[in-house]
Amino acid sequence: MDDQGLPLEQFIQALTSQLDRAQETMALKARAGLPLTFAVKDLTIDLRTHVGMSGSVVHIRPAGPGDSEASVIHLALTTITRPMMEENTPSLDAEKGPSVQEALGDKLGEDEVRRLEWAGIRSVSQLRELQKQTGADVIGRVSQLPVDRLRAALAAAAAPHVSQIVAAPHDGEDGASAPPLRIHGWNLRDGGVPAVRIGGRPATVLHATETELLVQPEAHADAGTVEVETAPGLSTAASFDLGPEAEPA
Repeated sequence: MDDQGLPLEQFIQALTSQLDRAQETMALKARAGLPLTFAVKDLTIDLRTHVGMSGSVVHIRPAGPGDSEASVIHLALTTITRPMMEENTPSLDAEKGPSVQEALGDKLGEDEVRRLEWAGIRSVSQLRELQKQTGADVIGRVSQLPVDRLRAALAAAAAPHVSQIVAAPHDGEDGASAPPLRIHGWNLRDGGVPAVRIGGRPATVLHATETELLVQPEAHADAGTVEVETAPGLSTAASFDLGPEAEPA
């Protein structure tokens, strides 16, 4: 730990991780047929520390012996049941797709991304859904981000993105037809079926979700450029090269 100290969230994560390991040890004893002589129900810690800020991150640094300037942080940990965890933990489906950091790390600074996380916005899908429900002004007030910066980030978050293009399985029954392609990414569908062009020629969309497209090119193509347009003004292009020995994925 450096002179600045340790981020408070990392300290709590490390503490709870060690408590998880202690619980796993007790579970192992029970499975081995050994009697359980105790169980941890509540844990209270008084931590003498110096509290500081670095941007939007709270840091703590343990106090030394006889340090009268230190503050006292009182931590009380109690047990939590499985129903409580399920009730208070968002569904993984709510955070599908890339995180805000992955998709907008070049548009927003680290502190700005953290402010969105404080507001409960961790993925691009969450950000887009909130934009539809509340608008940029409300998100800006809650996250305390400048509205112009937030609108630029929202525009980037709405744009389609292609991360991978692979050959799809092909039965080969129709020798004249080109093998389909599977396009992976995010924001690949925005309501209706997207328009896809491969090498400048339209391709038929066989199946479409927000994270995957299955398309049928007009002609066989091992390499070229894929263009995806989900709405007027929302499009992207990506180059691909499957090579003559590309295997279906």
